[in-house]
Amino acid sequence: MSITTEKRRLSSILKPYPSLESPKLNASLSQNKVRFDDLSIESVLQDALENNRLQRFEHLLASIKEEQFDENKFQQVFIDSKRCVHLLNANFGMLVEALLSVKWLSRSDTAQEIYKAFVIELLVAHSNYTSLVVSRLVQSFIPKDDDRSGWVHGVPTEETLRTVAPIHDLIVRLINVIPMLFDVILVHLRKNFPYFKKPTHVVCGFVHNMLCMTEYSSMFVEELLEIIFNRMLVIDVNAPRREIEEAEFPEDEQQIFMMEDDAVAGHNEDEEDVTMKMPLAETLDCCMELLFEYIKKRTSSENTNESDRMFKVLLSLFDNHILPTHNTHHVQFLIFYFCSFKQSYAEYFITYLWKQVCNPNVSTPMRQAAVGYLASMLARAKFVPISLLKSTLLEFSTWVHQYIQETDSMIGCTLKAHMVFYSICQAIFYVVAFRSKHLTASSKNLIFLQSLQLSSIVTCHLNPLRVCLPAVATAFAGVTRAHQLAYCHTILERNARRKLATIYKNEAQTPQECLETFFPFDPYILKKSSQRIDPIFLQYQASETEENHPISSPEARGRKRSESMSEDVDDFLQESKRLKNDQGAPQDFGEMHYTYSYGVSPGFHN
Repeated sequence: MSITTEKRRLSSILKPYPSLESPKLNASLSQNKVRFDDLSIESVLQDALENNRLQRFEHLLASIKEEQFDENKFQQVFIDSKRCVHLLNANFGMLVEALLSVKWLSRSDTAQEIYKAFVIELLVAHSNYTSLVVSRLVQSFIPKDDDRSGWVHGVPTEETLRTVAPIHDLIVRLINVIPMLFDVILVHLRKNFPYFKKPTHVVCGFVHNMLCMTEYSSMFVEELLEIIFNRMLVIDVNAPRREIEEAEFPEDEQQIFMMEDDAVAGHNEDEEDVTMKMPLAETLDCCMELLFEYIKKRTSSENTNESDRMFKVLLSLFDNHILPTHNTHHVQFLIFYFCSFKQSYAEYFITYLWKQVCNPNVSTPMRQAAVGYLASMLARAKFVPISLLKSTLLEFSTWVHQYIQETDSMIGCTLKAHMVFYSICQAIFYVVAFRSKHLTASSKNLIFLQSLQLSSIVTCHLNPLRVCLPAVATAFAGVTRAHQLAYCHTILERNARRKLATIYKNEAQTPQECLETFFPFDPYILKKSSQRIDPIFLQYQASETEENHPISSPEARGRKRSESMSEDVDDFLQESKRLKNDQGAPQDFGEMHYTYSYGVSPGFHN
């Protein structure tokens, strides 16, 4: 009877304290202060277990929490704790929590080793403390708000690296003795990832430490990068291109439309002016630079297998996270950057995207997004050779012509019914217009363009020019007219008349049915990390024939401004802007407005 009563009493007394931060506990412990020298951890635990005497246990807990002991006493505490670790069962959870909360990273190397030995011994003896230990270690990866000086633009100083090195060393040792530990680590990394609006050095510090973990946990590279990519996408979506531009150029509107020219000039800012004015953009910029540097290091070695494995990881992350995410602006440049390392990577990525487009089992939004990535990649990547560009355009053309032949002309040509077809058509128009200088540089290339039968595409019963972005349609019309590949202006004019007739008939101006378009590899506008992209990013260049071939035919009269390859057609509109009179209607028809859900700049200017 007495034994049962003692066990129940011990359990009921030791377990009620849920946390070291309990106000009642703090008040109780502050009133009972004793010298730590008078306490022996092992004797205190034995006394509590065997005799149910808890007063000395409370004094021990208070002394450890106050942490008022020197280097020698610190070492003594953890040597004694390791010696009696077998006694630290679930009843003494508060003591374990107090020991794990002691600041150990600022101690000597010897003291750190003693602390690590205690933690390893604890988890080997008591697996129930695994989550608590891992949580403490992961939280140590998060820089404090006042640690900003240790992270210059998200890059750790030498002193900061030395501070976090013992944490990584302890994790490595724990993984060696408990192989399944990393599953718990992944859970706590997801749980403790800093809120995306935290200061830049806080988010970047955590990302840096996660990237360091991939070096000794190669089996979990994809899982670690997946956590980082998901959080980066959250930041990217919450830092729209328009808001970044408005923050960088709050007064001079004209500079917004010169962003691409600035990229050509190499962003010649002063060294002290590399900080983005928008806090989220600065966080994204620093994190992107960390990832670019990480990718470069992982592929700089001569180990081809390592590079190929990294490419497969990035492609998987792109497929599962980036491609389905709506309206991102910068994270996708990680795969763009990687593809520049080797032509085979670019070829594989383009082939992968095209398979997504052609697969009827893939959802229409995903297929449309894949077309956007394809078109933007072909237009903007300097590392894509002309041979790959031509072969992909031929694939586009073949698919489109087959679709036209298989589609009954009696079926309605609504945008929703033929979304993928219209997306591929616009991709053809966009790439031909953007890469016109290369595609018309020789008679051989011109013959290739003629083989695409562009005239048959624009004149088919589905009328793809009707739903294309006006800037793309007019740029394509200018290129094909200059090289006598197709004549689009009559179709553009007829489409505009039909639209106006509908408006006047209903006595109300209704939005034009226009293809929702996403060109993901548009100009990269983050300052620090842009140095990785600028050398491999292509700016628009008109061919000499186009420059010397102004649109002056009678049918183009009154719309030279909207259909010429001039600076007025240089940008797709941002989300809330409107494009005036771009569909090629004579000005007698009045002024028309076209609204898009979101758009990006095609960069059609000289």
